[in-house]
Formats: sequence, structure tokens, C-alpha cells
Amino acid sequence: MEPWRPSPRNPTDRIDPNTFRFHFPNLLYASGRKLCYLCFQVETEDYFSYNDSDRGVFRNKVHPWARCHAEQCFLSWFRDQYPYRDEYYNVTWFLSWSPCPTCAEEVVEFLEEYRNLTLSIFTSRLYYFWDPNYQEGLCKLWDAGVQLDIMSCDDFKHCWDNFVDHKGMRFRRRNLLKGYDFLAAKLQEILR
Repeated sequence: MEPWRPSPRNPTDRIDPNTFRFHFPNLLYASGRKLCYLCFQVETEDYFSYNDSDRGVFRNKVHPWARCHAEQCFLSWFRDQYPYRDEYYNVTWFLSWSPCPTCAEEVVEFLEEYRNLTLSIFTSRLYYFWDPNYQEGLCKLWDAGVQLDIMSCDDFKHCWDNFVDHKGMRFRRRNLLKGYDFLAAKLQEILR
């Protein structure tokens, strides 16, 4: 890795429940939520059955000299963990923000590098959904074969069960789906 570029931190296993409830609700405008969280699950396929699973959470990393978005942290980590391009991978991301245009482009390049990988992205919110550059980034991901969707109640529950250090607290959907209908319709409009 180039010396000027930050090395991504290792993913954490789980995030705090308050962090999840603050950063993941489906909101149209989420003031004060400048961090992006990426919960991921990697399954390796062996003879058409998934037998291995790796999961964790990345958060965007900001350095004075360079930024590393959560997506970039994952891509760098994945290349280190899974250097083989002849295995089949099924990767699922749950993002608090949809990818920016730069990250979308890097993901498309990554998918060209790993042709035996399928990627599904479930995002809580659409980042600058009114900006044509951000819309174009989402369309490039879609055209590259990425499944894109807005996080639903089932997705939030999956994240709560698998990525949140909830210490036995029950999942509550309260306030998580406020902007779901609008965001789901907007994403479909962008991808048409």
C-alpha cells in the first residue's frame, strides 16, 4: 500500500446500539450524521453452497492527509483477506449512507477485478440523492450488476442481530423507517 494512503483499520465485530439507532434510520436529511458505517458479510461459495462467512463493521476513517471511506476500507481489507480471484464470493453490505461517486467508481473497478463476486448493497439513506453525480454513481453500480435497495425492517433486524452489540436488548423498529417509502421510490426513479 502506498505510504500516503491510510491503511484501513481492521473491522470491528459489532457496533454500539446507540450508534446504530443514531446512524442508521431511513431519513431524508440526516444532519449531524457525518460518519458512514458499513456492515458486511462475505460468504465463500464452494460447489454451489455457501460454507464460510466473514462479517464485521467498517466506519469511514479521516486522516489529515487522506480520507478512507468505509467502502474503500472494505475493498482494501477484502483484497488482503481474499486474494484469490478464482473463488466465488457473495458479499452483502448494509450502509448508513449510499456510496459517493468516487466510491461507486472504485467498487465498479473492484467488481471488474473480482468477476466471481456478487455484491448486494442495502443502504439506509441516499447520499445527495438530488445531485446528478451521485445518481450517476448509483446507476454505474446497478449497471455493474450490484443489487441496490433501501434497508427495510427485515434488514434492520438482521443488522441488529448480527452487527450490533445489543447485549440481549430486543430489536425495536421505532423511528428506523421514517423515510423508507420516499427513499425506496427515489432509488427506483434513479435506477430507471
